[in-house]
Amino acid sequence: MKKETPISLRHLRRITAILLLCPISLSSIQASVASDQSDVSSAPVCQEQTSGILRAEKINPTTVDVLFTNQQRMTIDFYGENIFRVFQDNSGGVIRDPEAKPEAQILVDQPRRKVSGLSVDEKDGYITLTTAQVRIELNKQTGLMKVFNPLTGKCVIEEVAPVVFGPKEVTVTLKENPEEYFYGGGVQNGRFSHKGKVIAIENQNSWTDGGVASPAPFYWSTNGYGMMWYTFRKGEYDFGATEKNIVKLSHNSSYLDIFYMVNDGAVSLLNDFYQLTGNPVLLPKFGFYEGHLNAYNRDYWKEDEKGILFEDGKRYKESQKDNGGIKESLNGEKNNYQFSARAVIDRYKNHDMPLGWLLPNDGYGAGYGQTETLDGNIANLKSLGDYARKNGVEIGLWTQSDLHPKEGVSALLQRDIVKEVRDAGVRVLKTDVAWVGAGYSFGLNGVADVGHIMPYYGNDARPFIISLDGWAGTQRYAGIWSGDQTGGEWEYIRFHIPTYIGSGLSGQPNICSDMDGIFGGKNAAVNIRDFQWKTFTPMQLNMDGWGANETYPHALGEPATSINRMYLKLKSELMPYTYSFAREAVDGMPLIRAMFLDYPNEYTYGTATRYQYMYGTDFLVAPVYQNTKADKEGNDIRNGIYLPEGTWIDYFSGEKYEGNRILSNFDTPVWKLPVFVKNGAIIPMTQPNNNVSEIDPSLRIYEFYPNRHTATVEYDDDGVTEAYRQEKSVSTLIESNVDAKNRVTITIHPTAGSFDGFVKDKKTELRINVTEKPKKLTARINNKKVKLTEVSTAAELLNGENVFWYEETPNLNKFATKGSEFEKVVITRNPLLHIKLGSTDITANRIELDVEGFRFEPADRNLVSTGTLSVPQNAQVSEQNREAYTLQPTWDKVPNADYYEIEFNGMLYTTIRDTYLLFEDLKADTPYAFKVRAVNKDGVSEWAEIQVKTKTNPLEFAIRGIEGESTAASQGGFGVDRLFNFSESGDTWHTKYSVNSIPLDLIIDLKTVNQLDKFHYLPRADAGNGTLLKGTVSYSMDKENWTEAGAFEWQRNGDVKVFTFTERPNARYIKLNVTAGVGNYGSGREIYVFKVPGTASYLQGDINNDGKIDRNDLTSYMNYTGLRRGDSDFEGYISKGDINMNDLIDAYDISVVATQLDGGVDREATEKVSGSLSISTPKKQYQKDEIVEIRVKGNDLRSVNALSFALPYDQSDYEFVGVEPLNMKAMENLTYDRLHTNGVKSLYPTFVNMGKQEALEGSEELFILKLKAKRKVKFDLNLKDGILVDKQMIGLYLQIHATNISLP
Repeated sequence: MKKETPISLRHLRRITAILLLCPISLSSIQASVASDQSDVSSAPVCQEQTSGILRAEKINPTTVDVLFTNQQRMTIDFYGENIFRVFQDNSGGVIRDPEAKPEAQILVDQPRRKVSGLSVDEKDGYITLTTAQVRIELNKQTGLMKVFNPLTGKCVIEEVAPVVFGPKEVTVTLKENPEEYFYGGGVQNGRFSHKGKVIAIENQNSWTDGGVASPAPFYWSTNGYGMMWYTFRKGEYDFGATEKNIVKLSHNSSYLDIFYMVNDGAVSLLNDFYQLTGNPVLLPKFGFYEGHLNAYNRDYWKEDEKGILFEDGKRYKESQKDNGGIKESLNGEKNNYQFSARAVIDRYKNHDMPLGWLLPNDGYGAGYGQTETLDGNIANLKSLGDYARKNGVEIGLWTQSDLHPKEGVSALLQRDIVKEVRDAGVRVLKTDVAWVGAGYSFGLNGVADVGHIMPYYGNDARPFIISLDGWAGTQRYAGIWSGDQTGGEWEYIRFHIPTYIGSGLSGQPNICSDMDGIFGGKNAAVNIRDFQWKTFTPMQLNMDGWGANETYPHALGEPATSINRMYLKLKSELMPYTYSFAREAVDGMPLIRAMFLDYPNEYTYGTATRYQYMYGTDFLVAPVYQNTKADKEGNDIRNGIYLPEGTWIDYFSGEKYEGNRILSNFDTPVWKLPVFVKNGAIIPMTQPNNNVSEIDPSLRIYEFYPNRHTATVEYDDDGVTEAYRQEKSVSTLIESNVDAKNRVTITIHPTAGSFDGFVKDKKTELRINVTEKPKKLTARINNKKVKLTEVSTAAELLNGENVFWYEETPNLNKFATKGSEFEKVVITRNPLLHIKLGSTDITANRIELDVEGFRFEPADRNLVSTGTLSVPQNAQVSEQNREAYTLQPTWDKVPNADYYEIEFNGMLYTTIRDTYLLFEDLKADTPYAFKVRAVNKDGVSEWAEIQVKTKTNPLEFAIRGIEGESTAASQGGFGVDRLFNFSESGDTWHTKYSVNSIPLDLIIDLKTVNQLDKFHYLPRADAGNGTLLKGTVSYSMDKENWTEAGAFEWQRNGDVKVFTFTERPNARYIKLNVTAGVGNYGSGREIYVFKVPGTASYLQGDINNDGKIDRNDLTSYMNYTGLRRGDSDFEGYISKGDINMNDLIDAYDISVVATQLDGGVDREATEKVSGSLSISTPKKQYQKDEIVEIRVKGNDLRSVNALSFALPYDQSDYEFVGVEPLNMKAMENLTYDRLHTNGVKSLYPTFVNMGKQEALEGSEELFILKLKAKRKVKFDLNLKDGILVDKQMIGLYLQIHATNISLP
């Protein structure tokens, strides 16, 4: 389970104080600060948990009340035959919605479906709840739950431990099956398949790999169930990472409230989630086009030779402050047109670039008008909107502050969403962290508000909302954007691919990110590749104005301008295809699909295919996300493209590839994105356009890749209103069939449905992929033949009706800038057969086309050579090519070979043109087998076999779970924790910008005691600002007393820096005192601290050595209280329990455990422990059998959470009678009367608070120690080893020199 209140040893101070001899006859124990301890470990703390079941009773048609033997209650409420809610609040609270400030609604208004025949039965020690689709078995003895799908007979959910309830966290523990995979959790950057991982259900506002910005408390399993925790509180889901075969789910809540869904397959489980929280929105059509965002109402532009080139031929630099330049405005009415928002629309138009929408106020303090009133500014916004709409572009607004008018806000920043929508025509809203903040309910509340306002005041306008900090329910109002990242780096593309996939698997199919980052880079290859792959995604945000470079699609010049235009135009042509599958994503498969959704197998369920996806059913997209063998122009290759079973066609060349294999060395010149079309695909299209208004509604286009029998359904609606929710839409079934005689029959069935503005009379263009001209074409409309006339040019096809054209070498380079070098690049593909039929009523008429002599057999350009092939020689994995997680087989070149193939783990890797191939993501210290063969046109060679074992894990002895702190403040979102999260890419620590941070101390808390071997410091890859250069390293057990281990002086480069602890000390803390860093900052990607191989980490307080802190440890400590070094049973594991290392088990050591029990202590800052203890006796002389009462008083105590001291005595003089607490509040008495191995008897008065209890304060008598005199004695006992401890684990140590006893 997740830890309740971890504590760690801090500020251990061994400052001793001499007991002052008082002139008054009192023994005074003076104290001073000695140690501080908190967050010792993140070990679990056992909390109140469920017991056996007394009974279960059906209390209404959908709900069962379960009563446990400890009188706790659990409610199981069915929201449908297969969805049930489990609620348990042990404080007595009733079932309710989660608390939200402001109020927000996760569930839809009507989340329930009919439940018929819920039965409750009891038999053989089990209580069974049954519906038509779920069977729940509750074990009466243990209270544990099993859930079955009665339709399959499969157990889909199994609790393996009772639910653990803490005051601040609840944890559920389920069984993980070996073949089970987990998906969901919202936007988990860089991840989609979570088996063996831990994911945070928490807005971390971390927008790079490993971060989370828009989580969802929902996941689903291939075992046949889904789970949604009904909460706004943050959580953590552990899918077998900490403990194999165990799933642990926790949220920071005091009660349990979970929805379980039992169903088979992704679509069914996603729809169960949608039943509860709402279906995803269907974006308006314009939302699928590129949007441009900037602030055009704030900045000044001044001529500067290093600035941005404008239409007047001059360069200007932007400033948010008045620098004497020209101030911009939305409409360019102040002799500033080229700096206006209107000019942006013109700029896209002049560069012939598609543009769907524009946000003119995306910048802090921008606003959208420069008048003195809100109404005046809205009029200004409307003027821009009118101009934009005239050019086919919609406008929107960025949200920095409130959506509604608010007193005290200037006109510039005042908002009125109603007037903005109603009067100015705003149709887009983008929310940001600046407004949403950390509160999920705030974000959900805000998008819900706009989701209702926009249709109401905008003539039923379909809202287009792009939000950050989403949660369950966000999808029914808004799409998601991934946050602010830096472009120009391959990492930006790499981690976004699995991020997009995972968002769709989490019930949020509408995801986007900034084109080439918000801080656009000048790396043309990355810029081009980003535009390429995002052609096959829903939305594109061109976020301009935040970085030093402009981020228009034409900003980097040629060839980027031409290539980006080519892909933006392709995106516009695919609008009917995209829109059809976007509609399917409302209640079906996501638009961007993980490979396993259509092709489930062992290879696709995990992470192997995380860098490719299906776009709808027919396009396989494999983005170029790294530099593999690129030349200076960016021409490269792509390895590792998995083609599922079937036949696949390279979309840009027409080449055919057989599936069930993995392509290597796939050529990707800078203009080419690896995209494959499934053979048999039918692709609804339209003509190239720059916005929705340019689409010809009287023309429809379909492209065919005929293969056997296939079909698709094209969907359409008005694209701008909410009418689609009332089924005001049309659907068209298109079929293609190839018979045994190679005759293709295409059937376009009459379109069903209607919507306002639907054009029934349409021309129809068919494009059929072929490799030779067919023999005969026959077209029919409602069985009536249509005479087709052959034409020979594209213009004749465009202007003709009932014509056909055999295009032998289609040119794909149609949109290059005139006169550019890229215009000369030849990009052609297989022949196309075009058939264009005249206008007809598509709702009444069926169209058929017969193609006789169809042939589509592209030549295999990979196979050209002939001749005998020998077995590859010297096939091996050399030592230099063998790593822990990667292996690179190599072999000698084989004469006559066109390429090579490798068989590995049941998969065939093909088209390998090099004599090597790198295999990644392997397991450390694991044997692997490879087989290599050569291939040419005549066949294949025999296999050469390789047996090899990966190296051991280089991080095997790296210590995990450590934390750090710095004396220098961190930049927001770049905290020190990023140094220790085992994520090396896109996840850095950086001190605060523009602040001199050197010198600084970086203190590392290992959380456990370790024998130190070395640490690795991974600087920024570019060795830029903050790279640590010089300093010293020290270590400590207590974070107070430090021992220097040596100095470091590192070169400024991106290499890993290694510091070795030559003495191999034991320590819990490491301190880097940094005296030099690049730019006087501190930064880094990661620090790995390694313990000595073979040594074990020790969790302080885990005296039982079972890896956790619980009452078992407390019991052991109670038994060992007062044990000292020298006692026969002290050495060994008990000595590790001496956390403050004073050779004694005392109140300090016990408090390490006690402060973690019962919910843990409150770690808020409190006054440090102080004060003293005094002892007194009523007299000095005692007779035999007389009771000696030693009264212990606290003097000016502050924050005392535990105390102990030793009272050695001669057991022939005294016998311990007992302790009488007087004013100890809730402290537990752990006093121990111990006989040491050396024969000395000592009493150890020990009092400790368990968990969160009130500390001792002030001056008063605390308790009375009672000894019985065994003979006549003079009381002259000396106290020693006294200590007071507070909740922060600061200890006050004592050293006793003398004792005075008061006289009667």
